[in-house]
Amino acid sequence: MPRFSRVLKRFALVSVACLAIMLIAVPLASAAKKVTITFWQAGGTPETSALVRQLIDEFEAANPDIQVNFQAIPWAEDPHTKFQAAIVGGTIADVFTVGDPFEHVLAAAGALEPLDAYIPQAVKNDFYPQFIERCTYNGKLYALPWFGTVRAMFYRKDLLAAAGVPEPTTSWTWEEFLTYAKKLTRDLNGDGVIDQYGFGTSGRYVSQYQPFVRQNGVDFVDEERNVATANNPAVIEAMQFYVDLIRTHKVTPPGITTINLQEIQKMFAEGKVALFFDGEDTAATFSKEPALAGKFGIGLLPHKKGHAAYAGADVLVMSKQSKNKEAAWKFIEFFLSPKWMAEYCKLSGFSPARKSLVGHEYFKDPIKQAFAKQLEVGGYFYFKHPKASSFSSAIRAEVQEAMEGKKTVKQAMDDLQKKLEEILKQP
Repeated sequence: MPRFSRVLKRFALVSVACLAIMLIAVPLASAAKKVTITFWQAGGTPETSALVRQLIDEFEAANPDIQVNFQAIPWAEDPHTKFQAAIVGGTIADVFTVGDPFEHVLAAAGALEPLDAYIPQAVKNDFYPQFIERCTYNGKLYALPWFGTVRAMFYRKDLLAAAGVPEPTTSWTWEEFLTYAKKLTRDLNGDGVIDQYGFGTSGRYVSQYQPFVRQNGVDFVDEERNVATANNPAVIEAMQFYVDLIRTHKVTPPGITTINLQEIQKMFAEGKVALFFDGEDTAATFSKEPALAGKFGIGLLPHKKGHAAYAGADVLVMSKQSKNKEAAWKFIEFFLSPKWMAEYCKLSGFSPARKSLVGHEYFKDPIKQAFAKQLEVGGYFYFKHPKASSFSSAIRAEVQEAMEGKKTVKQAMDDLQKKLEEILKQP
């Protein structure tokens, strides 16, 4: 009996030891399965970064086997260049945001993971089709939008009323736009100096005048055929209309090639500019200004052969180098869920990229509805081409020559044609 007792005691000790080992092994096994992914945000503000950290906390709570390391890189630090260097060095994040159209540069370089195998069809269908098309390169989906933005026409209700100009409840024609811009350009005190300009614009931004070209049914480059089209008569007609606003009709503030958008925004807020083109974030800022309460509205851009308004997005992409692609996709899907997209848009003022958010209470505001309408009827995106930045530099340089009267519009477009052809020939 004592011998049996000793055996039983040994068995009990062995069992306890085995149980202890098992209890230790379970958390060790769980810890071994935990993966870490990195997420880099291009741009952002302290407020949006705080929201992203809140999102990450909720994601990690729902996915305890995944840890997310987050870093925000301000636009002032040129995040796109940093991303390219990290790709070359093999240290790029698993998931990161970029400003459109930079995702096409990275996709062309083979740096991104296609998302087609990861995204459920129901999720894909919830994004507006123009965003899905925009995020597709050579037939593969390489990105998904975090938010959408589009340029619409800001107008001062009080200035229009004082000049007898109707509010743009529908899109004006080019002829109506010119007529009203002239009426809104005024010498208010009779001293021979213009105090109020009809249209605020700047030659520093292609997005300010490319819409006129697109409204005329053309563009500076035909991307489908990969050919320059700057000397197309319809391009010349559109740019002549724009340059005439500046040089002939003088409905724009002086310093057209140096004035920046922030200065135009300030002039609009001060009642010195009646019309200008800008996005949702500016509308959100103006909506917080007591002095502008009830004084501004949002309308559609003018049209010629069709509607066109410059649109954009920040998008999420997955690195081809990621060693944890399934975890990276889980994070992307969570990040772009309707809940968090709505939270980001509420904070930033931008428009949602998912159709299921149309009925969200926040987006029933008339100003937000106006931007949604503009995106629907004319929103277009900038060139997808990997050489898009080179296109911009060439376009800007030649258009500014015409704005300053150094060249005729036709001369500038002929010279731009040659520059674009040379860019397209480069490997």
